[in-house]
Amino acid sequence: MASRVCGAVLLLVCASFVGLLQGGQAQFATGTQLKKVVQWTSLDFAFPSARDRSEAITSGRYIPENCIPLDMDVDYGNPAKSRLFVTIPRFQNGIPYTLGRVSSTQGASGPLVEPYPSASIQDRPDGSNCQGIVSVFRIKIDECNRMWVLDTGKVGERRMCPAKLLVFDMKTDQIIHRYEIPADQLVCELSLLVNLLVDVQDPAPLGTCQNTMVYMADVTASGMVVYNMARRKSWRITNKQMYPNPDHGTFTVAGESFDLMDGIVAMALSPRISSENVLFSSYGQSWRPASDRLLYFHALASMTENAVRTSLLNNDTIWEENVEAEPRAFRPIGNRNSQAVAQAMDSNGNLVFGLVSHNAIACWDSTTPYSPANMKILSQNSQTLQFPSGVKILRNRKGAEELWVLSCRFQKVMTGSLKTGETNFRIQAIQMSDILGGRTSCRL
Repeated sequence: MASRVCGAVLLLVCASFVGLLQGGQAQFATGTQLKKVVQWTSLDFAFPSARDRSEAITSGRYIPENCIPLDMDVDYGNPAKSRLFVTIPRFQNGIPYTLGRVSSTQGASGPLVEPYPSASIQDRPDGSNCQGIVSVFRIKIDECNRMWVLDTGKVGERRMCPAKLLVFDMKTDQIIHRYEIPADQLVCELSLLVNLLVDVQDPAPLGTCQNTMVYMADVTASGMVVYNMARRKSWRITNKQMYPNPDHGTFTVAGESFDLMDGIVAMALSPRISSENVLFSSYGQSWRPASDRLLYFHALASMTENAVRTSLLNNDTIWEENVEAEPRAFRPIGNRNSQAVAQAMDSNGNLVFGLVSHNAIACWDSTTPYSPANMKILSQNSQTLQFPSGVKILRNRKGAEELWVLSCRFQKVMTGSLKTGETNFRIQAIQMSDILGGRTSCRL
């Protein structure tokens, strides 16, 4: 499926101001429009048989309106074909599979999702077998052709298994690494690990891919867990900037409002810079970009973006005695005019993120001050960009960077107004060079 759409991503639909009518509702669109890859009215799965599907519906194991895709990633490692993956977190019961591959088989509501790597590894989570996959919010395929899967271990509010990291070799689809997050690095039953960043510091072909750091966001207990793969060791970090702001706990999307007091969720890493002469004015002069990186992050219920040096996060001795050490190293760098869910940074230092209240994808050049005056709306669409929960910048086989966005109309999930007869979930994509108009920066 993804191999066919890969070429389509090279196309772009460009509009200055477009007034359309879809399903009786006016659609407003401006900027460069992303290209449709796949879409669903509701998620359906590739069950082993029609009988299995019927049994899943009868037993309540599959409730279509409960299945909400949240994130995606693309495997470009196989030269013969690409694969598109989606995550479906188990917010509640009725979700048969939490991680899947978008198949080429078309169902009544969209392409069927095949459980990855198999149905058995994630079927019927009950706590008796914690070797499988319980619930996944987000994934990351790294430059070493490995898929990192962050398993919350929870179904709804109920913990079935310990939270863990699983790593799949995309060539064999086999688990090659497993790490269980120690219970003392989580906050009782409150913690929920929903996002991860992967920093491979020794990529192939010259490196072994073992010197890898992983940063995991604890959205409900407002903290971060850092994992050193080579040492098989992790530690917890907390800071006030990771907490939600009550003033921004109400979200309004396409005229529907809901409350959600979520903490740190979005993270992105600054690019590796070979020169010390690049000025990142938002953070200051007290770090060296040629030998360090910045981790940008924000809470969901917040309009403030923050940054911290990864060299600080990677030093476990700082945090072993005090998880709240170095409080001033986590610096607020500025404010947006909307909450944002997901974000990603390209190799030129452009931070791309979804503006929830504007149904838009925006961009900020990280060499400029972080403020709305320096943020460019790349694409806006009142129908297709409602709650962009997944944002990825990937490098395709030709080395070009692509922007991928998953939107899920989450406001309708929270307000109970989701209708499975409407298009609710979309994955769209475009090359970064196209959406930036051939430039390398989104500087205004």
